[in-house]
Amino acid sequence: MDISKLNSINDNNINKTNETSEGNASEKTSKSSGNTPKDKVSLGDYQFRNNDQLFAKLELEKLNESSSQQFKEMKAQVSEFLNASEHSAEAAQETEMGRKINDPEVWGDIASKILK
Repeated sequence: MDISKLNSINDNNINKTNETSEGNASEKTSKSSGNTPKDKVSLGDYQFRNNDQLFAKLELEKLNESSSQQFKEMKAQVSEFLNASEHSAEAAQETEMGRKINDPEVWGDIASKILK
């Protein structure tokens, strides 16, 4: 096989170096694949990408939602404790709030937070 005859293989359909260095070949393939779906991890369509205020508002709403959920849980525990304390002191101590009130570790945590 003669190296000088390589350009004549397949009617000179070999990619030339100038075509690839200029990006001509990649442009042809990108135009043909214009109907392909977008990259799912692309942030191009993310509406808060360039707006810090909207992003901060979204994060604040997430924090408010989680705080609201914690408040609802604590309120349910307190109402359970109060309902049980109306019947008897022993029943109140059996609730989750009653166990926390009598737990020495909880009192230690409260004391350490007060001292800080």
